[in-house]
Amino acid sequence: MRRIFIMLLCCTLLLGCMQSKNIDEYAYVLNVGVERGTTMPYLMTVLVSVPGGTEDTKVENVVITAEARSFSEACETLNAAYPSRLSFARASLLAIGEDLAKDGAQSAFLDFAFGKPDLWPNLRTVVVKPPIRDVFEGWITEADPSLRKIKTAVGDLAIESGIAADIGYSTYLEAISDKRFDAMLAYAGVNEYGLEPDLIGGEAYPHVGGSLLVESALKTSTAGSAVFDGDRMVGILDGRHTMETLMVTDAFRKGEMRFTLPDGSALDATLYRMRAPKVRLGHGEATVELFLEADILEPALVSADRDALKTFLQDQLETELRAVLSALQQAGSDAMGFGRFRAKQFRTAADWEACDWKAEYRSLRVAFSVTLMLSHDPERE
Repeated sequence: MRRIFIMLLCCTLLLGCMQSKNIDEYAYVLNVGVERGTTMPYLMTVLVSVPGGTEDTKVENVVITAEARSFSEACETLNAAYPSRLSFARASLLAIGEDLAKDGAQSAFLDFAFGKPDLWPNLRTVVVKPPIRDVFEGWITEADPSLRKIKTAVGDLAIESGIAADIGYSTYLEAISDKRFDAMLAYAGVNEYGLEPDLIGGEAYPHVGGSLLVESALKTSTAGSAVFDGDRMVGILDGRHTMETLMVTDAFRKGEMRFTLPDGSALDATLYRMRAPKVRLGHGEATVELFLEADILEPALVSADRDALKTFLQDQLETELRAVLSALQQAGSDAMGFGRFRAKQFRTAADWEACDWKAEYRSLRVAFSVTLMLSHDPERE
């Protein structure tokens, strides 16, 4: 009996080996993008990493596309046309074309169950200015063949500079489904596209909609954010206004800002989150208290009195926060997330669903209060 068991075990192991696939038979999709197609409703673009490229890089990155009517159909088309079997297990970024996002037309294409084809719910999600192929190819450089920059750019920008929002696909879906807040996604574009106006208007800021106006090894940059009303993109916030919005949602950690002082001189400061904001929501009005630290980068060049400077910077930030909120309200985007606090005031989910929160939100009066501590520490990271 024992011999029979051992023989059956050996046969099972051999069969498993015969059915296994060599790792080189797979090509790994790192980025997935969807925009409007020309002959079919959607154009899906994927950035593929192929093991065993040149001797120097050991990997080859290519961009391929397929037009289709659904996500699964696009996957089947790409697999039929590509020599290696495509695996989505390593995908780390989902790019939504601005053309689809503005119409809310991406939802039907992206309404698929995770696990098929092996996409993770925390897939980092961005909005890009089409064509997505140009954006993906702009991320490929000989200096970074493994695309580490792509995998970490959005997260690093959100943490280290505050000029981009960092949201996973599951959070994006949550924002659409339960109306407690609206999505705010990082925006990417090819550098040469140039500046685009954001929702606030006024003087153009360098970090607008992914356009950094720089020359570098990477032709594509990520900066600023696309804001949504439900599943529809309603505008762009530049890097500075993105920082200010993230301050209210408590997703801001640090970021550098430039201020113009009353005498016309410029002041550069790195702002840090000191503690969580305090948000109180009443009947038709709300208060937001922010607690920040400002590290003046060149204090010797600032002639203003310390207390006067502190008051000026606090007033400036409060003025800008009011302008950002006003623009978001006009666009119908609750990117600051006041709906989270309104939802807590209902006893049942049914009562919350019956509330016309967006109508309330558009007329919500919000008072911002910024408490700023001035410091200067040249060794601080």
